[in-house]
Amino acid sequence: MIRTGLSAACDLFVSRRAELTDHLSKRAQLLTEILRNFNDGNYERAGEGWSFGPDRGVFRGQTKSLRTNQDEAVFQKMRRLVYDHVARTAAIQRTSLSSPPTVDSLADEFKKLMDELRPETREALGQELGPIAARQDAPIPEAVPAAEDQLDALDRYYSEEILEKLDGMVSRAAALDRMGLGIVPNQKVQVLFDEAHRCYLYGFHSACAVFCRAILEGALKEVADPRSETNQSIHDMIAVAVEKRLLTDVRPRCAREVAKAGNRAIHDPEMFERDYSAEKVEEILLNTRKVLEELYRLPS
Repeated sequence: MIRTGLSAACDLFVSRRAELTDHLSKRAQLLTEILRNFNDGNYERAGEGWSFGPDRGVFRGQTKSLRTNQDEAVFQKMRRLVYDHVARTAAIQRTSLSSPPTVDSLADEFKKLMDELRPETREALGQELGPIAARQDAPIPEAVPAAEDQLDALDRYYSEEILEKLDGMVSRAAALDRMGLGIVPNQKVQVLFDEAHRCYLYGFHSACAVFCRAILEGALKEVADPRSETNQSIHDMIAVAVEKRLLTDVRPRCAREVAKAGNRAIHDPEMFERDYSAEKVEEILLNTRKVLEELYRLPS
């Protein structure tokens, strides 16, 4: 059981401290456990806080004629499977051009779960589901607006997605050094810099590369070619920056690598996905940062 409130939080922190140290985000694992109990309905109000865990919430006190601890664990997996399917479908229908998963895709998983039930439970469950399948004596579900159902499904899907990414986001952010720019870039470059890093932290590799290229282009226009003396081709501007000694040492190569990755992500996404691993995208981001630190250094 997870209890909210100061004393419960302290007890929980002490008892879980050892296992949480393996994760850079201590909150990710704890929030994931809380979310799982919330999604399973295992929560209830407890004074000024909330109580999470087995035998809490909507399923407490239900008739257990078909249930043992083993069977209830299987039923919980079944419910989770169905609700996750509904949530994933709701999200895909709104944000993807691919077809949503069909109910048939759950058949194999349900068969495996049915095999985990005790034989007498499977038989009793079949007797209870028979009339429902035949549309006889089916209970009338409580009317809930479709929009509310869809909102809850989307809430479930994206809450889980964000928590799945949280530990990786903290890990990637912790590996970055603080930026030390002598001159503050213009607003456009600042916004692009923020967007590129958000894409990097969330694991959106193609978008990160595109934004890194946009950062490079914006910075070169501001620093190397403010009067548009070139045709503002990114490679021409890199050449001008080298000629003016604005980019030295390995920075010209870094800039060209950033431009190449951004162009590949824009014009050939499949090749980009093949050629640019997560580590390679990290290198592109770090190269972008190196270029900015030299372009925006204080004049000697």
